[in-house]
Amino acid sequence: MNKKIFIVEDDADLSEAIQLILKEEGYDTAAYFDKNSIKGVILQMPDLVLVDNKLKDGYGSELCLTIKNHPLTSHIPVIMISGYENLAAIATACGADAYLNKPFEMAELLETVDKHLKHYV
Repeated sequence: MNKKIFIVEDDADLSEAIQLILKEEGYDTAAYFDKNSIKGVILQMPDLVLVDNKLKDGYGSELCLTIKNHPLTSHIPVIMISGYENLAAIATACGADAYLNKPFEMAELLETVDKHLKHYV
């Protein structure tokens, strides 16, 4: 069974590009555009979540904190992706497992995703 990755990114073009790359690598993906996607995370239990920090309805760091504080989802790796200068501090504060500063190379994204899915049981 393929690993499922949720992408929470409000830039439709970037979200689509990430989905294409991940699908080529054999991952199943689902795209969301707002921080209220916690319902989808709980219902579908993805293997990993990629989340942008700046979303149309709030901050991805809030979603990350919710995922990490919920007993059913706290084990799911979360990778923050953003152009924020202080992304490292934001990622640490919300409990993210990793972060990537935008713009990032797709190879860097794949490497980070693969690394965190290998540790996921």
